[in-house]
Amino acid sequence: MRQVVGKTTFDLDAAAFAALRAGHAGLVLDLGTGDGKHVLTEARRRPDTLVVGLDAGPDAMRRAAARATVRPDRGGVPNALFVWASVERLPAELTGVTEVHSLMPWGSLLRALVTPERAVLAAVAAACQPGAPFLLTLNLHAWRPPVPEVGGTSEPTPSSVEGSLAFAYRRAGWTVESAGYLDDAQIADLGTSWTKRLGSTRSSLSVLALRGRIG
Repeated sequence: MRQVVGKTTFDLDAAAFAALRAGHAGLVLDLGTGDGKHVLTEARRRPDTLVVGLDAGPDAMRRAAARATVRPDRGGVPNALFVWASVERLPAELTGVTEVHSLMPWGSLLRALVTPERAVLAAVAAACQPGAPFLLTLNLHAWRPPVPEVGGTSEPTPSSVEGSLAFAYRRAGWTVESAGYLDDAQIADLGTSWTKRLGSTRSSLSVLALRGRIG
């Protein structure tokens, strides 16, 4: 897999990743990590867990990736890892995932999650340990008006998620256990730059969170 460290990209083979994974109790995979701030936040909260941020575009996460590698006494986060890859082509080395996050996804990732694309969901499930919890948060303003990536789907609601979308997810090995709107405090707690940027341009921000388990 292609690991991003600042302005540089390294090849991290299966053996090296397995050794890194073995040193941690859990592995959180953040799909569509963007600038990687959520990865740094989550890794600091859970020092015994390896937190992997994955994104199809490496540039936005380079700053966070560089910050993670400095000495811990200077703000480094040794249990944060950044990977350049798309969710449609997950690295084969990425296994043993114990938790999945995707916060405010956009582009092809958003399309894959809301259409949904069974092959993408199944590929993520294959990388996970059975029973891995997931958290997906959807920016509902993507439907107001609809952007091309939502694929002509209707704006999701708790009831629509628990109906047709949950059925489609279940076919790919994902079980949706709850779907609900986040309040301002919960949105702020996500620790993403997207929520701050979107919130600064609107009087209110509508976010729908899906939680459940994979496998």
